[in-house]
Amino acid sequence: MDKKANDTFAFDLENRLDDFFNDALPDPEDPDSEETQAPDADLPLKELKSTILAIDWEITDDALKAFIEQVEALLERFKDDKVAHTYLKILQSLGKYIRTHKSKSHPDTIKRLMAVYSALEEAVANEGLEKDKKEKTLLAEVRKFQQLKTEIIDSKAPYPAVGQTKAVPAEDKSGMQAIIQSLEELKSMMATELTAIRESVERLRKK
Repeated sequence: MDKKANDTFAFDLENRLDDFFNDALPDPEDPDSEETQAPDADLPLKELKSTILAIDWEITDDALKAFIEQVEALLERFKDDKVAHTYLKILQSLGKYIRTHKSKSHPDTIKRLMAVYSALEEAVANEGLEKDKKEKTLLAEVRKFQQLKTEIIDSKAPYPAVGQTKAVPAEDKSGMQAIIQSLEELKSMMATELTAIRESVERLRKK
């Protein structure tokens, strides 16, 4: 076989191999391909997760407003899921507290917010998770929430903002009074929320 014939054969073989692999491999843009993953835009917690990550990065009025609205919408969506509903009630309470105190919130508040969300996500994503395990995790989170609530209510002064090392000046009486008043309002609000959470937990135990 001469050189020209060899080149022609090699060219034809290469084209056939290209055609074979193009036919064998799924088109990543093909919506009918088995390898194409379904979009996750409809996942119920996706938007809330993004907002929580934004709050963890920076506490802003817009992020907190979005957080409260998203939690309220999810409370309606999960009204028949007592475990998820209880987690969302805790998130709602934490969100309202952060919105009031922002950078002067208890230093563990964001950490607790993230932990409660993670527990919520696990409960929602794993529908096959045993009921006892879900309830055990929920009760643990409720206890931690109660502990945080007690620490917040027992405090008589605002927590220093990030980067601060000194307490608020003693002469700032008006600011201190505003904080104390806010804490009293928070105490009343969280007591109401905690009662609702306890009722949900009791209903879960009876099932």
